[in-house]
Amino acid sequence: MRITVEATPIRPGHAAGVEAFTYGLLTGMVADTSCELRVNVLRGTLDQWRDQVPAERIGWAEVTQPLRSDTAPGQLLRRWTPTRVRDSLAVRRAVNAVRHRSVPRQRGADVTLYPFHSAPIGTGPSVVVVHDLRHLLAAFHSPGFAAVVRENVARADAVVVTWPHPYRETLRLFPEAAERTALIPTPTFQPAPARAAARPEPGLLLYPSSTATHKNHATLLEAMALLPQCRLVCPGPLVEPDASRLLARAAQPDLRGRVSFPGFVTLDELNALYARADAVVIPSLWEAASGAMLEAFSWGLPVACADAEPLLAQLEFTGAEAAVFSATEPASLAEAVYRLLADRAHYAAAARHANGRLAARTWTATGGDYLDVLRWVADGRPGPMPRSAFAAELTGEETS
Repeated sequence: MRITVEATPIRPGHAAGVEAFTYGLLTGMVADTSCELRVNVLRGTLDQWRDQVPAERIGWAEVTQPLRSDTAPGQLLRRWTPTRVRDSLAVRRAVNAVRHRSVPRQRGADVTLYPFHSAPIGTGPSVVVVHDLRHLLAAFHSPGFAAVVRENVARADAVVVTWPHPYRETLRLFPEAAERTALIPTPTFQPAPARAAARPEPGLLLYPSSTATHKNHATLLEAMALLPQCRLVCPGPLVEPDASRLLARAAQPDLRGRVSFPGFVTLDELNALYARADAVVIPSLWEAASGAMLEAFSWGLPVACADAEPLLAQLEFTGAEAAVFSATEPASLAEAVYRLLADRAHYAAAARHANGRLAARTWTATGGDYLDVLRWVADGRPGPMPRSAFAAELTGEETS
């Protein structure tokens, strides 16, 4: 089976969770020698992709794509363009039309995999991965991106969703696609290495995430003003327009020297931060599933998290316990951190317990689940859609 993976929407060092997901999935899929993989990536990023997925069996192709928001000029434009303009249907359609001219035709592929659902898919047999549907929800509505997601789900031969909460949302919003929609959960993106043994630094909080608006760093920083005994490190891509505002807030006297935004860090640097951290704080307003939460569990670190619906669902299906706070209230966040640190041993034990449910999940098994769906599409979708046995075990549902 010849598979093309359209990864040009993903620039290494800028795409956070989707980036880590794609690295892991490619690593898992290439382990199966029955498939031939070709991956399209942005021109100038090939060395970074090869560093993350050092597999000789992958055929790489570099593609030039204009009007990117993850370049220096694009970040500057993003910082000063009003959100309602940037996310409008007219602007999104115009940008996508220009970018589409640079996308190579998928000649010779039996099926194409699109790992990022907010970029338009092309023609031919296709599988699109849906991570979350926040752009379709009233609180995060983005007309331009919402239109792309709707069109992708309508056109794709199969849809794969990564976690139970967005899977249920996909079935609710797109019931007509239920028979071609599968749930395939992933492993923890960056689990703790076996050598993890360092004792934490008391009061050091960690929040690995991009600075996208819905990640809600703004509330976290105001809570830090109420936590003078704590320090905070926020590694991850510095995404405008919020990055500049957050850096300016962190430089003010009440936070200066206690809050840092190191930007995108290597895996070794991230592991060093987890090894030092006393706790992980997740104020996000919406997620597919929080990678930072799963990584914290793998390190046995206590977690404080917002009361956002998908985060609460993640606690439920992992059987975890966290110090939960009101997502938009700094005082509630600060109180949760106080509560967590006062009973750290309890929440750390809860994290270790939650990790047990996902610890055995591998990228090779995940890649195999994806290959089953890709093969089903390439063969013309004979019979019922393949279902992941791990997903059925995780959710308590029957496979079909």
